[in-house]
Amino acid sequence: MLANLKSYIRTTRFKTTLWYSSLFLLLEIVIGILVYFYLGNSMYHQLDTSLSRQAESIYNFVQDKKFNLTHFQPDSVYASQEDFVYDLIFDAVILNPRNTFVQVELNNNSIFKTENLRNHSISIRNAENQKVKMATFSDTTISGYPIRAAVLNKDQYNIIVAFPLHHISETLESLAEIFIIIAPVFFIFSILGGYIISSKSLSRIDYIIKKTEEITTQNLDEKIEGEEFRDEYGRLVKKMNEMILRIKNSIQYMNQFSISASHELKTPLTILRGEIEIALRSPKTPVEYRQILVSNYEETLRLISIVDKLFFISKFDHSLIKLNKERVKLNKFLNDIVSPLKNLGKEKNICLSLELSQDISLEIDSELIRSALTNLIENAIKYGYENHTVIIRTKLIQNNEVKISVINKGEGILPEVLPKIFDRFYRIESSRNRTTGGVGLGLSVVKSIINWHNGEVNVISEPGKETEFYIILNSIE
Repeated sequence: MLANLKSYIRTTRFKTTLWYSSLFLLLEIVIGILVYFYLGNSMYHQLDTSLSRQAESIYNFVQDKKFNLTHFQPDSVYASQEDFVYDLIFDAVILNPRNTFVQVELNNNSIFKTENLRNHSISIRNAENQKVKMATFSDTTISGYPIRAAVLNKDQYNIIVAFPLHHISETLESLAEIFIIIAPVFFIFSILGGYIISSKSLSRIDYIIKKTEEITTQNLDEKIEGEEFRDEYGRLVKKMNEMILRIKNSIQYMNQFSISASHELKTPLTILRGEIEIALRSPKTPVEYRQILVSNYEETLRLISIVDKLFFISKFDHSLIKLNKERVKLNKFLNDIVSPLKNLGKEKNICLSLELSQDISLEIDSELIRSALTNLIENAIKYGYENHTVIIRTKLIQNNEVKISVINKGEGILPEVLPKIFDRFYRIESSRNRTTGGVGLGLSVVKSIINWHNGEVNVISEPGKETEFYIILNSIE
């Protein structure tokens, strides 16, 4: 149980729920604080407005009557000046509930007080005449709470209208208690809501995990459903399907590599074994031993060539090749390549012809480009008709590029085969023989070298007629 709890705590579902509930609790606290201060400020503002208007109303009532309160004389209607003033301001006092304390002075003499101020006086003076001043004070003899007062000094009148703040304090305290009570409830509901939302949103992750667990090397053709959605999960599914496809291609490549390499390595090894067994079975003349050694040497060279190409491809795949570029003159560079290869065509009476345009400079890894061009020329000789010429031609094209073509006449390449000719391990079945054999890596190596030089390699072939392999490289102005 404890182990399951620890495991759940580490899950994204738990973390999402915790973040969701924490965020909502923080939101509730922030809203509570904002409401608390907004309501408090609003209530204080309304109280100040009410008290200010009350003070001005009392002044206006007294002034509108135009009685001379300075020379007041008691009569049968008003026994005292205070009764007379109360009658004058009755409407202003009685209609406003926020006038708990009212005090009116004229020439510093009290002419009216509410009943709760009979034995007390509010001593607040306003230095600014004609304007209402707001003040807060405490006087335990008249109220156990702070008192808010509006003070108006105008035309020798000092009018004070005050109201205790206990109603505002009680309202804010009640509001705070409500927030404190509902906060845990709100937090619990936010946890439940967060759990439900995270469970529903992460259920697709559970599905992706389940489907991923079901995919093995035996069923790499299966796809995880859901990549049609345009949200994060859809993009995740799409990328995982792309990854599965890459894994499938890699496994197919490895299988193809194993089969092709085994097949091609087996042939020269079988030949070596057979010839060695023949040599050991009975005595041979020196000439016969020499012939066997020459044949063994040729098969050994084939093995070395195959291993070298496999090693190059492996380095290329792992980005272990570093180009050592240097500036070369193209015409001299091609002459140096073609000269040693002329002897290869003598057996089939094939000549090599150079058709060079104006001399230009290239910045290349000369050893790698030499290897690529040598491969193309050797193939042209191997698969060309006897008594014909292999042409190596250069041509300047636009954008400071040079096209180097290797052209021969032979059986050519079928149109359906052309797209595959540069694939690794691909070889036309009719060409799988000891004379022209290989592991199908030659053209793949050429393509890798040219790609590393940001160039282009392609082929144009018409069966029974000309076949042209060409590469395009950037020249130097």
